[in-house]
Amino acid sequence: MGYLKFEATEDCPEILLDADLSIFQITGNSTPEDVNVVYKPVEDWMESDGLNLDNCQCKLFFRYLSTSSHHKVFNVLRKLNDRFNEGKKLSVEWAYENIDDDMLRLGLDFASILEIPFEFSPRK
Repeated sequence: MGYLKFEATEDCPEILLDADLSIFQITGNSTPEDVNVVYKPVEDWMESDGLNLDNCQCKLFFRYLSTSSHHKVFNVLRKLNDRFNEGKKLSVEWAYENIDDDMLRLGLDFASILEIPFEFSPRK
């Protein structure tokens, strides 16, 4: 199985995906000029190696998401939701800075649309 890893930059999140080790983590700022450069590899991974992701709490912690990133993150969450509906044991930990009500609301909005279980974790 392959894994996908991107180091964080000022405008792109750190991404670490590994189905063999049940790791799915995206953290940091997401304000890239071209969201496809960041999220297309993640979407492609979800359609290949990500099909085997199981027994995993998928961890997402965004300090900031641009509007175009919202759409791409939701697409990734929909793919996780598809795996969940196929019987994979998956959940989402949506972490947010404890003073960031907007990021909490965004996670709550995503959770209200999808069936995959969400857990919300405030961070300092």
